[in-house]
Order: sequence, then structure tokens, then C-alpha cells
Amino acid sequence: MTVSLPSRELASSTGSHSRRSPYGLELYSILLVTAYSEDSSGLRTTMSSLAATQYSDDHKLMVIIADGIITGSGNSKSTPELILEMLELDESWPAEPSPMLYQSISGSNEAKVYVAWYRNEGRCIPTLLIVKCGLDKERTALKPGNRGKRDSQLLLMAFLQRCLFNTPFSPLDYDLFQKSHYLMGVTPDKFEIILMVDADTKVAPDSLPRMVASMASDPTIMGLCGETRIANKNQSWVTRIQVFEYYLSHHLAKAFESVFGGVTCLPGCFCMYRIKAPKYIPSKKETQWVPILVHPEILQSYSTSHVSTLHKKNLLLLGEDRFLTTLMLSTFPQRKQIFVPRAYCKTVVPDTFKVLLSQRRRWINSTIHNLLELICVKELCGVLCLSMRFVVALELVGTVVLPAAIFFTFLLIIFSIIGPTEVIPLVLLGAILGLPAFLIVMTSRRYSYIYYMGVYLLALPVWNFVLPVYSFWHFDDFSWGQTRKVEGAGDERKGHADDQDDVVDEVPFRMWTAWEVERRRAIWGEWMKMKEQGLVKEGGTEGEKAEGDGDSAHGRSSLETVSDASTTV
Repeated sequence: MTVSLPSRELASSTGSHSRRSPYGLELYSILLVTAYSEDSSGLRTTMSSLAATQYSDDHKLMVIIADGIITGSGNSKSTPELILEMLELDESWPAEPSPMLYQSISGSNEAKVYVAWYRNEGRCIPTLLIVKCGLDKERTALKPGNRGKRDSQLLLMAFLQRCLFNTPFSPLDYDLFQKSHYLMGVTPDKFEIILMVDADTKVAPDSLPRMVASMASDPTIMGLCGETRIANKNQSWVTRIQVFEYYLSHHLAKAFESVFGGVTCLPGCFCMYRIKAPKYIPSKKETQWVPILVHPEILQSYSTSHVSTLHKKNLLLLGEDRFLTTLMLSTFPQRKQIFVPRAYCKTVVPDTFKVLLSQRRRWINSTIHNLLELICVKELCGVLCLSMRFVVALELVGTVVLPAAIFFTFLLIIFSIIGPTEVIPLVLLGAILGLPAFLIVMTSRRYSYIYYMGVYLLALPVWNFVLPVYSFWHFDDFSWGQTRKVEGAGDERKGHADDQDDVVDEVPFRMWTAWEVERRRAIWGEWMKMKEQGLVKEGGTEGEKAEGDGDSAHGRSSLETVSDASTTV
């Protein structure tokens, strides 16, 4: 289905690039949804929840990146096809756009950019769908265009960096620039905030404005997250034992780290980063922009394609979301990453033990290696035992000794039963295990969580022994296992950076003005050809006709050729 809607005219109508909501200042924000093999229900839930957020539609752009032409297990259609069925394509643009080259993690790739609108309960959200379709030589492969979630994030991060620094664009960058400007009415360098969610996450209506308001009120905040709750709590015993674990990891661990301004893990399913931050320069008496998420050091480290060591593979192939958080803290140790408890989302967690085992293997191993990276950052806030480095060290030691801790806990209980009772150790053990109930009563007051706390305590052998030991034993396993199943795919024990080294092609990079000149020349040439064929009516100067056609849909998508003068990578 196609629909023709007008472009957004923002700056001219408001006189400013921000406006106020009941929660605070609104900034231009990108809502990034990374999709892989999710089903139609999960995709629609995520997109509808983002559309329903209490945030003005002319200040948010939904960007969906489909990581390859993938058909998830149980799906009858590929993920891009499922998403296209939910969108209304703008009829001013071709229904089937041309694939555009861009620089991927380990070579080159091609992607198509669809200009669309997402309708939900009377609201119409500007949307860009980016489908990584792969090069011609891989179109017949099982997963054409697939480069991983990190590549999807880098695709957008690199584009925003080039817009901010005004550096040469790839063909895909230029295409994104034209189409995002058409949808929003402002150039992409005006975006300050990016919300990252997975394609199976349901965001609460007031979460986006609360998170943006926190960013707007404190320019030193570079990243934040809200609470991730479980949507399928009672689906199985596996989901029940995870409910309180999720609660503890947010309201205890992340809340404590937030005191130091250094949350060590912003979950990839629901987090927000600052693209650029305002900084006042007293000597010049003006405010300038400082790159944050698109800082060159962050992009250089995050886009590493050669991962040969066990440490690097655990960082880049298993826990890319956590590694991005680590890079932010190590690059900007004086800035803050916080937890916003009143912002929340709901997500679907593994409901079978096999999938949970695979997921936690990745999480635990990447946690250890990321904490090892952070403990070496000397500039983190605080001193001695009141420092962020000390907190990181405690988390690292606590993760490693989990199996020993549960083992000695059972020894204490057994010896207290068969021998003389040691009162003090038992009292301390009871206090440690029971204090979370006090946390529930005094903070969230969700009393049902006391039940889930009991379930969690019964499952302590699973959390503290089975999962860590399994993870440590599989330190060299870099596959995603059972977490994301693809139709017809087998089990793989390597990451995207390992199997894409041969996908290399030259990607042309040119300044925006060079791309624009080429586009206008193509329009002029086409207009002249039509005139020679008698297809152009007389009236008006040729220059006026060419300029008028410059904004046509065909003109916008005319980026088929690249001149020899282009710079290549």
C-alpha cells in the first residue's frame, strides 16, 4: 500500500529545534529497531509501542534495520517482507528502491532504503526501513546481507558521524540523507538522541519522553536505560525464575552503579545514547557540539573486524551491546551513564532451559571480559573503595566466584543440620537472601515480586552454579546458539566477522555536494532526452524545468552510477 504525505516542516514553524512536553524538553530523536528473525507479532508490537509513545511525531524518526534477507524459524515470509506489510510506502518514492553500497564491518554490503509511514491509532510516524540485501554474489546464499547487529548499529552511527563532521558519504549515506530529510524536514545532523530497541520489545508510552527529559536536563549524561520487565512471566518455570533476577539486576545493580554515574551495561533491547552534546565555550561565548556516540574513537574500536584473540571475540561477537557501553565509559569517563527506573519496557525471555543456557553463556562470558576492560580505566570517578573501579572489581570477582559461593552456602546449611548450629553465619545468610524483599516493599511495592523472589531463591543453584560453570566451560563458543533460529540454518560456532572476510568490494566515498551535482546532472540529462523526444511541453525556461524536476521522486533516487574521481576505501 502507498500513501502520499507532506514532508515535515519543523524549524520554520517552531523557530527552534526542540519543544516541550509534560515531561520536559523534546529533542530530535531516532528510534532504532534492529530486526533479524522475529515474527510478525513481535515486530508489530515493537513498532506500535514506539508509535504510541507520548512524544511528538515530528520530533521522532523510526529507523528499522533488517539484518539480511532472513526467514525466521516458523515464519512463512522473510523479516523484510513482514515489515513491509505493516508500512505504508510513500508514493513519491519508488516502491522498490535500488540497492546502495556501504562499508560494512568486514568489507562491503548493499542495502535498500524504503521511505514509509507507520500508522497506529490515528498517528502517522515517519519511518525508514533499511534492508541489508547483500552483494550480487551472495544473493543466493542462506542469509544474504547478514552482517550482525553490530554492523546494523554501525551503519547508522557512521552515517550520523559523516553528517556531523561533513565528511565524504557512501552511496547509502547519500540515499539516507535525502530520504530522512524528506521525512523530517531537517537535516540528519539535527538529531541528538538515539533510542535502541530490539524487535521483540514493547516500550511503555511515557518511557521515551522520560528518558529524553533526563538527557535534556543534564548534558553530561551520555547514556541511560530503563527497567526491562518480562512479558511472559508465567509461561514456564524457566520464565518464572527470571522475573526476580531481572528485577534485581535493575533496581539493585544498575541503581547502585547509577549513583556513581557509571552503569556498566545498558541493555541493547532498551537503551538510549546521546549522539552529540552541547558544550559552552567561554572564550568564544558560544555553544558548540561535541560528538559522543559518533566519536571517532568509539566508531574505530566498535567497528574492528579483525578479532583473533579470545578476549576480543568475547567482546565483539557475544556482547556487542555491553561492549558499546564499555567503550562509552572508557572514552568519556567524566560523563554519566544512569538508570531511569520510571522508564520501562517489556520483552519476551527464553521459555525453555536450552535457550536460557545459550543466552546466559553469551551474557556471562561477555560480562567478564567487559569488566576486565573497565577495570583498566583509571579515570573512572571516585577514590579507593569509594570508586567506580572498586565497584567494577567487586562485580568481576563476584561473577567469577559464583559457583564457589553457592557450594559453600550448601556446606554451611548441611553442617548446621548435622552438627553444631552456627548462628551468626546463618543469620547473615538469611539477611542477604531476605533483604531483597525489603527492597520490594520500600521501593516498587509490587508485592507479587515477593512470590517471584521465592522462586528465584529456589533456583539459586541454577543461577550460581549451572549457568556460570556451563559458561566458563564454553569460553571458546562464539555462536548465538538457540537464541535466534533461522529457517534452514545449522548451528554455527563463529561470528559474523569470521565468515565475511571474503566479501570485499570498493565503496565510493564522495562529498555530499559531489553526489548532489551528479544527481542534478542526471536529472538534466533525462529532461533533455525527454525534450528531444517531444515529451516535454513548451513553456518556462529549461533551467526552471530542471530545477523543478530536481525534487521529483525519480531525481531523488537517481544514484545509479559513480564517477572515477570518487575516493575509495
